[in-house]
Amino acid sequence: MQTKIYFFEVEESDAKNVRKKYPKAVCFAKPFSKKLAKKCADAEIICGMVHSDFSAEALGLLPNLKLVVTRSAGYDHIDLKFAAERKIPTCFVPEYGSHVIAEHVFALLLSSCRNILEGDERTTHENFSWCGLKGIALKNKTIGVIGTGRIGSQVCRIASDGFLMKVFGFDIYKNPELKKLKNFRYVSLDNLLRKSDFISLHLPLFPETQHLINAKTIAKMKDGVTLVNTARGGLIDTRALVAAIRKGKFTRVALDVIEHENNLREDRDLLHLPGVIITPHIAFYTDESNANMYAEAFRSIDEFQKNKKLTHRI
Repeated sequence: MQTKIYFFEVEESDAKNVRKKYPKAVCFAKPFSKKLAKKCADAEIICGMVHSDFSAEALGLLPNLKLVVTRSAGYDHIDLKFAAERKIPTCFVPEYGSHVIAEHVFALLLSSCRNILEGDERTTHENFSWCGLKGIALKNKTIGVIGTGRIGSQVCRIASDGFLMKVFGFDIYKNPELKKLKNFRYVSLDNLLRKSDFISLHLPLFPETQHLINAKTIAKMKDGVTLVNTARGGLIDTRALVAAIRKGKFTRVALDVIEHENNLREDRDLLHLPGVIITPHIAFYTDESNANMYAEAFRSIDEFQKNKKLTHRI
């Protein structure tokens, strides 16, 4: 009997590859939700991404569920306690190309610091004046990287070796490899906040890290600092951020993630502030990384179906 497999958050081009691998699999463009659960009540394996609602309430609507797979490194959207109680294994994709997210950090940083969007807007209106578009150079500036795991370490290397920046790192778990970088050193969080010209966030979202960037930590930052977040929106207290932006604390804010991605109305004030660049959680999304995410998700599903040890079990 064919295993009932459902994929969520799938673009049509990827759906073709999914169906080639699993001909009977059902693909939805939308994230998994309680509402959508009615259409897949017979699901045994589900595979989604960070916007899928893998809460206890939603997963509980699937009585035959045997495996949950997320095509992401983050898994804060999965109720792991519920899954463990129901003996439902959960898998993730720990590494699909950390360098692509690091690259996006600098895409955001350069777009912000060099007024790329404003310049493009100006030229589309046949105005080729450079007046008022003075940028900020990165060389010799200090970037603070909060979280030096796979992605944060890549950011440190690019900043140090590529842009010749001074790099401060903060992490509970030190990466000894980073000590080889000429312009890098670990510092305390307070020191990083006080002395960095740019701050880039690369932490997972846990109760301990939620709203790490809040009114108190923002107050410790330099006036005119630039903040970049490609990790998780919940790392930042949105209300505190909006208030600080309005007071002129930041030169720029560049975000690929926001706190309420599933309900943009809650972040409406942030979305329309000047000096803020926001992309829709696409730092991970390249040809290479997308292929890797599906390949590793398929691997988990295949291992489960063959009763093998799950390599990427959370």
